[in-house]
Amino acid sequence: MWSKSCFLLCLGVLIWNCSYFNENNITNKFESYEDSDHHIDISNIELVPEWNQVTGNTINFYYSKNVIWLRAKTLDPNFKPGSILSFEWRVLDNITLYFPNEKHSYTEYKSGDSYPKSAWAIPEALNPSFRIPSRTTDPYFYIRLESKSLISFPILLLDENEFQNKIILETSATWSILCICAIMFIISVFYIFALRSNEFFYYSIYVITNTLWYNTQFGNSFHNFWPSAIWWQSKAILFFVSVGISASFQFTRFFLQTKTKTPLSDKILKILTFIGLISAIGILTTEEYSFFSKVIILNYMISIPLILLTGIRVLFLGEKKIIFFLASWGLYFLFGYIAIFYYLGITNYSILAVYGSVFAFPFDLFFLLFNLFQKHKDLTLDKNKILERMFALESQLNNRYAKSKLENIDYNHYTQRLESWMKEAKPYLDEKLDLEKTSLAIGLNIQQTSELVNAKLGMSFRSYINSYRIREAQQILKTNPETPIISIAFATGFGSKSSFNSEFKKSVGITPIEFRKKYQIH
Repeated sequence: MWSKSCFLLCLGVLIWNCSYFNENNITNKFESYEDSDHHIDISNIELVPEWNQVTGNTINFYYSKNVIWLRAKTLDPNFKPGSILSFEWRVLDNITLYFPNEKHSYTEYKSGDSYPKSAWAIPEALNPSFRIPSRTTDPYFYIRLESKSLISFPILLLDENEFQNKIILETSATWSILCICAIMFIISVFYIFALRSNEFFYYSIYVITNTLWYNTQFGNSFHNFWPSAIWWQSKAILFFVSVGISASFQFTRFFLQTKTKTPLSDKILKILTFIGLISAIGILTTEEYSFFSKVIILNYMISIPLILLTGIRVLFLGEKKIIFFLASWGLYFLFGYIAIFYYLGITNYSILAVYGSVFAFPFDLFFLLFNLFQKHKDLTLDKNKILERMFALESQLNNRYAKSKLENIDYNHYTQRLESWMKEAKPYLDEKLDLEKTSLAIGLNIQQTSELVNAKLGMSFRSYINSYRIREAQQILKTNPETPIISIAFATGFGSKSSFNSEFKKSVGITPIEFRKKYQIH
């Protein structure tokens, strides 16, 4: 239910952004100038020899080291006093609005990551934003923009109501995604201690670092968690993405068992993990972000197809249970590369490039967690089957070379106790029912229970449990003919429709569907 709500909210935000992108975009109302020497300031702005008209719906200067100047006409009817200019990229270092005043000078309004949130022109804004002051007779107002981050985004003009709605909707989407990620993180931490699994450990690191990465990249972390820590804001994005992708590499290695199944991929993932961690350390100890930014993007570009291809290879090796893993990384392959092409300046700003991977992230987490549960459930079932075979073999050996584990025990009493428990409590409806739980219920140890079922009842424990499940399924098929087969499978303790069909046909001689048709005819 929560995943459906999240999807609807994310879809609403995307639709809202698309509509506002088209209706409120005033980027082409500006002219631009690139100051490569950093010599121009507001006092000599008239010395700019020539301004270039901005065309299209975005400004596109990418990773420019130049100071970008923008200007627009103060008398343009679009720029009504009180309306709000919103620059749709949240990690801009320094952006200043110079608006002419009555003293024939300019009033400064500052925003961007170089300033604490309290010093922003509009502190409550998620994006750097400015409110248009009163009308003036001076012909132009100016924007000075300088940033190590990507400079490729639209400029929107909103009225007060639109601006507040924008904050509410985007904040709701942000916190919804955060809540989902928090739930995934808590679940993973629980299973770290419950199962002592490295996969859940690296999954939890992947969840928390990528959550912080996305929220830092879109200004939410700066806005909500460290509004005054501008020194950390400049490092946080690259640091979290470095650690996050390193954790995802380690998670992939353990989950896909690349060490034994795809040794070459395993070695490459080890190298990429090392590069990611070195980059994280480098980001904390240097101010040279552009180098590490390129290293991380290259690392990311190599890893996504590598992990996807490795997963496909493992699938063909017979590991059919990783299909959800491939689905989640397929999403990442699609949205991740769309975003990367934008960050590299190959493609221009688009709603899908900026927000696609963010909204795909919760579904990626859900798929990965579901696949983890599926894998560990299968491992548990396999372990139980192995234990049953071991105990059966042990029982056979004991019959030949040693005394029975049931010697001096009234096995008829325990057989009746077992049968009564099965009929009254119906524990077989629990997919995870095993020898250990059964032994505790009837008061024997595991070896004795195994021998009781194998030697005295003449079948394996799994066959014994499935016989009750099949009888239960037959009853449902007779009395509830409209119930879907897959629902009956899960209701009677089977983990999948295929295993239910297989066991049913082995026991009854026909499939559940054939049984239902045969019963309806009679």
